[in-house]
Amino acid sequence: MHFVALSFILAWMTILRPTHAQTNHTFVGYLISTFSDPNPTVQWHLSKGNDPSTYSFLNRGQPILRSTVGTKAVRDVFLVTNSARDEWFMICTDLDVTVPGFSWDRVTRTGSRSMVIWKSKDLINWSGPTLTLVEDPTAGMLWAPSAVWDDTTSQYHVFWSSQLYEPSDPSHRGTATPKRIRYATTKDFLTFTPPKDYLAPPNRAIIDQEFLPLGKPGHFARFYKDETAGSRVVIETSTTGLFGTWKTVGNVRTEGRREGPAAWADNRTPGKYYLLLDDYTQYLPYETSDIGVVPWGVPNWPAFPRGLKHGCVTPLTEGEYEAVRGRYLA
Repeated sequence: MHFVALSFILAWMTILRPTHAQTNHTFVGYLISTFSDPNPTVQWHLSKGNDPSTYSFLNRGQPILRSTVGTKAVRDVFLVTNSARDEWFMICTDLDVTVPGFSWDRVTRTGSRSMVIWKSKDLINWSGPTLTLVEDPTAGMLWAPSAVWDDTTSQYHVFWSSQLYEPSDPSHRGTATPKRIRYATTKDFLTFTPPKDYLAPPNRAIIDQEFLPLGKPGHFARFYKDETAGSRVVIETSTTGLFGTWKTVGNVRTEGRREGPAAWADNRTPGKYYLLLDDYTQYLPYETSDIGVVPWGVPNWPAFPRGLKHGCVTPLTEGEYEAVRGRYLA
């Protein structure tokens, strides 16, 4: 009887074990990593302290990182680090929508199956870009990569969007599966485990997923664009980790098409969260103080920068903030 009870307790503790680093860092500002349609490079905007609404365009508006590999253009910019914050990776979609004869159909059939990746130890000195093949030959493309550090296994869970074709259709001329979220793990962004489906509901096309840690072990929100439901962005929550049970809250907003969610927590007020959604021209901000309720509100942010596209928002410690500001804010 005691053995059974102990086994149950240990199993429950395993379920609730954090899959994202739970840290005690103090944050003093926010960094937006993004791109723009006219300039498909990595661009940064740094907040004025812990004000989530006001930012400075860093590096005098010039790219922080520019791809020289693959299509030589990047979209869907994502910055990730570990719990020690001693290594940083910038991962991006390898896609140029400005090439002559561009076709969305073509790039979902025979698009890049690689990520463009940069590495840094300090957010200031970056490696050159690498083009790393991650997806299977049955996939049509690799879009919108994001990643979550897992403290328990000292590795990153990496997620992206794709659609798949039959192995008997190597040219991808037939009918694909609906778009879905795929994932792999890596310790170094050099080698990856074989990709698997993560979120692939039948008869629904899902892209642009991002996670938001909710401050407790195993507690997350996730956001994704549902292309079969009017291209709305859906929010779901879990208290049992990334691979646990998820509850659908609903659509973040109901007006217009939205994509590219970028979510972050307020550095000063527990339980307050922000979200950027791309309306196909630029990012629009939203906010909530109740993660379990939709729709989210629209904050009054007249100074929020215009023209930003699908990216991410990263909280910065004082040392990180000062290093970035000192290097890139002229």
